[in-house]
Amino acid sequence: MLIEIGTIINKYQKQNEVNNGGQILLKTKEVLNRYPAISNYGLNEAIKNGFIPVVKIGKLNYFDVKDIEKYLASNKIVVNENEKVNKKYV
Repeated sequence: MLIEIGTIINKYQKQNEVNNGGQILLKTKEVLNRYPAISNYGLNEAIKNGFIPVVKIGKLNYFDVKDIEKYLASNKIVVNENEKVNKKYV
C-alpha cells in the first residue's frame, strides 16, 4: 500500500514538472534543508534586495530551484592566498 502511494506521488511530481516546463518550486523550509549554505536570514535578505525571485501563494513563499542555484553560483569567488576578500556571507 505504501509503495503504491509513493509511486503515485512520484508520478504526480514528474507530471507536475512537465506541466511547469521543468520548474521545481520549493517552500522556504525545503530551500533551507536542501541548501545548508543559505541561512534563513540570508534568504530573506536576498529576497528583500531582489536577488532571488519569490512566488507568493497566500502566506507561503515558493522558490524556483534554478533561481536558487543561479544565486549561489553568482556568489562564488576565487580567493588567492595573498588576497584578502571582504564578502558578505549568504
